Amino acid sequence: MDSTEGMRVFTRVVRAGSLSAAGRAMGMSAASVSRKISALEENTGARLLNRTSRKIALTQIGEMYYEKACLILDQMDALSDALSAHQGTPSGLLTVHTRVSIGSEFLTDALPQFLKLYPKIRLRLWLTEEPRDVLDSKVDVSIRIGVPDEPAMMVRRLSPGTDRVLFASPAYLRNHPPIRHPQDLLLHNCLSIPQEGDMEDGQASWFYRDASGVRELRVSGSLQVNDVPMLRNAAMEGIGIALLPTWIIAGELGLGRIKRILPDYDLTPTGFDPALYAVFPRTPQMAPKMRVFLDFLVETFGRREPDLARMTREVRSNAARPSDEIEMSF
Repeated sequence: MDSTEGMRVFTRVVRAGSLSAAGRAMGMSAASVSRKISALEENTGARLLNRTSRKIALTQIGEMYYEKACLILDQMDALSDALSAHQGTPSGLLTVHTRVSIGSEFLTDALPQFLKLYPKIRLRLWLTEEPRDVLDSKVDVSIRIGVPDEPAMMVRRLSPGTDRVLFASPAYLRNHPPIRHPQDLLLHNCLSIPQEGDMEDGQASWFYRDASGVRELRVSGSLQVNDVPMLRNAAMEGIGIALLPTWIIAGELGLGRIKRILPDYDLTPTGFDPALYAVFPRTPQMAPKMRVFLDFLVETFGRREPDLARMTREVRSNAARPSDEIEMSF
């Protein structure tokens, strides 16, 4: 086995915390990962991991090997990037992170064409609703909603985005107290995506703006989930109220399956900038793989702008009237 391949498998296992988790990330079975670790240990003549089917632990020698292997692999990747930059050929590993909902909406259909255009680029795409630190996670590009306040990062605007929409099903609104002001949400079942800083009791922070500035609401509900379709469906089924970008719920709103709530207020679970940005580390020279991928993102998101603008217009015109929100059948 190539020693470099063994190093990469070994470091992935350590970071993932188990053979099975590392295997899923690399598209391998846990048994295959175990065989590669065993081959690496045979080549090095030392036991690097104490492992069971559920967890792994580094041996003393394994800790030393892991530290050195990470340095070696980082240097090799940096050398590969430097050579690619010198030769002008887009190639090498590109690690990208974004929300599941953004990846599904904007990248699913476009990525195959990018990979066909640049066959020497290997793309590693992380899709999670939780944010990732670009530097700590060794992410090349992070696609985010809202511009980050991080001086060490470069930012490229991809799309103006769309409004966040507070919504619920007509059935929920009929059977619960009226919502005329954001503070009324404290009396309702608010479904949310867990965010960093949320309390362990299931409460979440939503924010709204009025004439006096930005106010925080500590809302709570029967569901917190880091899966947007599940959150949207729960709200559509009358479980509670949710807050999501327009492009996620425009179709259901147009069909009357859900109603917009408090259309005269700006509400957000994060920040008030709805635009989509590519965030990446500041470097003296941009590698070709980064340059072509950023250009690809700008083009891909740009093609969606007319569609997003149409959704925004339709959602605003379909905003729930006050009378829609206060009809109740207790």
